[in-house]
Order: sequence, then structure tokens, then C-alpha cells
Amino acid sequence: MINNKFDDDLDDLINDINSVMDNPQSKPISQQNYQPQPQPNQGQQQKRKCLSPQIGNQAQYRICTNLRCLKCDLQVQCHINQKWNKDADYLIFRNYFNNMSILCKYLTQDNQCNAYNCQCTSANALESIAAPQNWVCSGHAI
Repeated sequence: MINNKFDDDLDDLINDINSVMDNPQSKPISQQNYQPQPQPNQGQQQKRKCLSPQIGNQAQYRICTNLRCLKCDLQVQCHINQKWNKDADYLIFRNYFNNMSILCKYLTQDNQCNAYNCQCTSANALESIAAPQNWVCSGHAI
């Protein structure tokens, strides 16, 4: 009885496969989920990514200038020769990420430092330090 049930299931599967193969409208099984990969255009430039992105002031040469946040999926902004004051908190960045007239109220001039922010994270960098874990390099043209 068990073999009979197995044989019936096997027959059903074979019939399903045959019905798909007999239908000229359907694509062969090997091509149903095939998505061609885009070929790189010779005009496109390849991008090289930093393995461990660094942030810092402009005097350092190893800082990454093209960061993206994995949490809020936004480009990280860099404010050169400025730093965030103590009143800048998460809600300020969350609500006013694109409003520089309001964000400028929370920046102070400092020639030794750069201020960084996305919509969910901020950082002051006096020297070359590792970028927050949620910030990754978006790539640099070779």
C-alpha cells in the first residue's frame, strides 16, 4: 500500500512535468527563473570600496568621502571644519536631516574637526577613526 501511494505521487509529478513541457506558451523549466545579468558598459567606471571606512578631519588622507548608512539608507553628510554641539540629538537629525538652516544651529566652528551625520547617527571626528558600524563605503571611482 505504501508503494502504491508512492507510485501515484510519482505519476502525478511526471504528469505535471509533461503538461508544462507540452504547453508551447510556457518557457522550459531551466529558463523560467533566469534573469540575465547586466553587462558592464565600457563607459561605466568601476568602483573600489573601502574595507574599513575611516572618518576624520581633512588633514588625514585615509578618510572615506562616500559613506552610506545601512539603517536609514541615506548618504552620510560631512560638515568640514565644524562639530556638533551637545544639544544635537537623535530627534534633530531624524526630523531635520535635509534642512541645513536648522542643522546649522547645532554646528560650531572648529578647524580641527569634521562633523558627520545621517538621519539616525552623528559623529565628530578630530582624528582618523573608524566610521560607525552602520556606515559603509558606497565606492570610489578608480
